[in-house]
Amino acid sequence: MESATNKTETQELREKLDVLKQDFVDVARTAKARAVDGTTQWVREHPLAGMGIAAGLGAGVGLAIGLLVGRNRS
Repeated sequence: MESATNKTETQELREKLDVLKQDFVDVARTAKARAVDGTTQWVREHPLAGMGIAAGLGAGVGLAIGLLVGRNRS
């Protein structure tokens, strides 16, 4: 009888976790959509600043990759 109780409790916990997982997915999707919409709106309002930030990030990533590749060749 104890085994049946454990199986029931396990099934209930799995169902609760499935609901929590779906809630988390919904919240993550909403947060992603807000972030994308907000970023898009900001870039449309500040195109030069957006281009400057993108160029700076690209240069920084390129520099970091160049340094890492250079270290591995030595």
